[in-house]
Parts: sequence; C-alpha cells; structure tokens
Amino acid sequence: MSEIKIMILRDDLYDNPAYIGSHLCLPATSSEIQDAIEKARITDEHPNFIVMDYECDQDFLNELLPKKALLDELDYLARRLSSMNDFEKAAYEGVVKMQKKPDLVKLINLTYNLDNCNVVFEAHNDEQLGKFYVENDFIEELINVPDEVLRYINYEKVGRIRREAENGVFTKNGYVVQTEPEMQIVYDGTNIPKPDEDTGYVFELYLIKACYEPEKAEGVWLKLPATEPEIASVLSKLGASLDECVFTHYKSSMSCFTDVFSENEDIETLNTLSNAISKIISGNMGAKYKAALQYENCTDLDFAVDIANNLDCYNFYPDLSSPEDYGRQALLETSKLQADDMAFKHLDFRRYGEAKMEDEGVKSTDYGLICRNEKEFMFHFFQQPTGQQMT
Repeated sequence: MSEIKIMILRDDLYDNPAYIGSHLCLPATSSEIQDAIEKARITDEHPNFIVMDYECDQDFLNELLPKKALLDELDYLARRLSSMNDFEKAAYEGVVKMQKKPDLVKLINLTYNLDNCNVVFEAHNDEQLGKFYVENDFIEELINVPDEVLRYINYEKVGRIRREAENGVFTKNGYVVQTEPEMQIVYDGTNIPKPDEDTGYVFELYLIKACYEPEKAEGVWLKLPATEPEIASVLSKLGASLDECVFTHYKSSMSCFTDVFSENEDIETLNTLSNAISKIISGNMGAKYKAALQYENCTDLDFAVDIANNLDCYNFYPDLSSPEDYGRQALLETSKLQADDMAFKHLDFRRYGEAKMEDEGVKSTDYGLICRNEKEFMFHFFQQPTGQQMT
C-alpha cells in the first residue's frame, strides 16, 4: 500500500516540455527508488531535484511536505505511516495540526509520539466535545448535577473551555489531545534507519523439483547471482540436480523484468544475466542498460544477456529528452558555436533533431535518448534471425 505518491523533477530540466521526470510510490524498495532517480535523470553531475504533486493517503500532509526533500527521508516517513492503525492515524493528524508548519524531521518524530494521545472520535466541534465530557463524567463539578439541571448546560462553552485548557484540536476524525506534550526525539535528521530489505539479488527464483503437480511441491528460494556452492546448497535441500529443477515464481530487483520471463527459462542463463547486471550496476551503468532494453524492446532472456555484454555498442544521452534537445546538441557539436550565439536564435531544432534521430536510429526511452553506434554487436546467446539486422 502506497502512503505517499510523488513526482521527481531534476532542477535544470524542469522547464523542458519534453521532460516528464519520474513518479514514485512510497514506501519503496531501494531498487524502486534508484529506478525513479534514473528516470528523473538525477546523476552525480546533476544531483539537484524537486519533489512535486504530493498525493498522500493522509491528505493533510500534501501541503506540508517540502519540494526540497531527501527521498530516503520521505520513504522513512511513508514507512512509519504505513505501519499505523486507525487510532494512530487519527492521533497523528491531531499532533501534526498542533504544530506550526512542522518540517520533515519533525513530521517523522511525531509518528513516535502518539502513545500519549487521546482521540474522541465522536467529537468534531466544541458542543459535541462538551457533551462527551459531561455525559462521561469527565467534568468533576457536574458529576452530581441532576439531569433536569443538565438540560440547561451550555455544552459548546464546556467543550471550548476544555479544548483551550488542554490545547486539543479537532480533525476530520475527531478530537485529539496530548496528555504529555513533551516530544520524544527519535530521528536526529542525519541517521535514517534502513528497512529490513534484501538487496543482494537481481533475481530470486522459487525452485522446485519438476513434477506433475508443481503447485503442491515444496520449494526453496534461490537468489541470483549465485556461486556454484550457493546453488549446490539449494539443490541439496531439494534433493535434485539443476536439470531436474524448474521455478514457479520469481522476483526481480529490476522492475523492467517483472513478469517478463517464464518458468521455462534456463536457470544458468538467468544466473549469467544476474552476474552481468551486478557488474553494470556497480559501474553506475544501470540507466544505460535499461534504456538499451527499451530501445531493443527486449523480452528475450538470451538477448538481454547479449545487450548487457554489448553496452559499449550504444550511445546514451540521459540529459536529452526530445528531438529538439538532440538537434540543438548536434548543431552545437557540429558548428562549435556557443549555445547563446545569435546564429541559433531562429533555427528549428525540433525538425532538424527529428531528421537527425531518424537518420541515426536514435530513440527516446524513459531514461533518455539512445542509439546503436558503429561498434559491432557480438551475439553469443541470442540467435539473430538470418538476414535480419538488429536496430
């Protein structure tokens, strides 16, 4: 369940009409956050971004969350919100409303300060609050007052006096008051606790020994990439060789591979791909690889391996989003003029860029523009159809 939905936009690309940034639902895994960063084209060279279009399950937060925020902090808040029950959600809205423009650090710490809250769900105004206090004997002076006298009690005044004395607030869920206003500080703004998350895999396969009723078979999860001893350990638990095994379910840390492969895929080839992807990610080439997969419209395991091993056969332009961007860059490189030169004032970069992209086979992807270059693409796994040229 997503608690906070956001759009991420790189600062220097914000005004580019062809640039759309990326969307992210929090809480998210580290790989999902990384993918959103790559789609937003955020790099070490261009690290600045803004967060827009907050859509929170607790909608009172939409106007409080900042445009300049750490994604890990937003994810931390979303994880805290996702663990709340109905009482805690109601109390949280109240304690937030008691603050004056709380920053993100305070919003996180307030999630740890709900045990000292009381919520009166049936009270949404002073009159309802006053009646609740009187009828439940919370006003000591009125406990022994006869019912015929209570008929003349101004419940609105009673509720207002108590609310002001307690510094309570009304929310859409009712009345919230804190019994201990001193706030407990858990998060200091620097050390964000990481969620319990297994990030050491590209694929995770649920292996079983092949049988006629696979849905009833007991299996073991195998994380890839895996070494030979790690694979052997899993196979020993199944009492089978790798040739005797199939997988019935799989997960991937790369969203582009979700629901792409079937149980008929070769497990050793999946491990080969996992090793290749691990090297790509460690070399900060994950965005280029995902762009190449989109460029080739790749859904074939063997081809995915070959693409991973031939990334130098692609020219990747993560900062470019449109034919206009490509045309401007091409003309600048060709002419050696400066971008603010008057010679460029009336040029139609879009039409030039469209023609240039078509001529050079450049395509747009979620991660930027990309094309094949003059280097020879070496096929080792994928069987290229005879006479067909890959583009």
